[in-house]
Amino acid sequence: MSMLSTAQLQKIALLSDTVLYNEAVAFIRKLVREQDCAPLPNSQVNGLFSIAESSSYDELYRFVVHQRDRNWPPSKRDIKTFYTALEQELSLMYRKRLKDEFLLLTQQNAQEMRKEANDVMALLAREYIQHLMAENGVLQAEAEADDKRKQNRYQKQGRR
Repeated sequence: MSMLSTAQLQKIALLSDTVLYNEAVAFIRKLVREQDCAPLPNSQVNGLFSIAESSSYDELYRFVVHQRDRNWPPSKRDIKTFYTALEQELSLMYRKRLKDEFLLLTQQNAQEMRKEANDVMALLAREYIQHLMAENGVLQAEAEADDKRKQNRYQKQGRR
């Protein structure tokens, strides 16, 4: 695995609990509540989660871009919307926030800095995606409960 310091790992854990958690929740709620996307289906959740858990940042990023660029049928447009937004979030985190805001990079040499950035991003992305998927599950449960309520209301009206 990576050669990250204990200090870096502690900082990532703290960022996960504070910044990344809140941002992941806001990200998925915005898609579902404001942009009217369906929560990500379980097949996508499981795929994204296993890639995030087991892969390097480069592999995870390639997966996200691949999913974004797939020719999804109209019924699965929300999946494309999700991956388009996720790619933007990850890119911003990698290009700007890693260095300027999170201050997680210690290497000076360009090649070592790139490796360190990828190691750090693999962990940040994993944390972010874990929070995303947890909130996605909450929103899925809410959507299912709403559907049941509507169904019950409809059935009661039908019996009158």
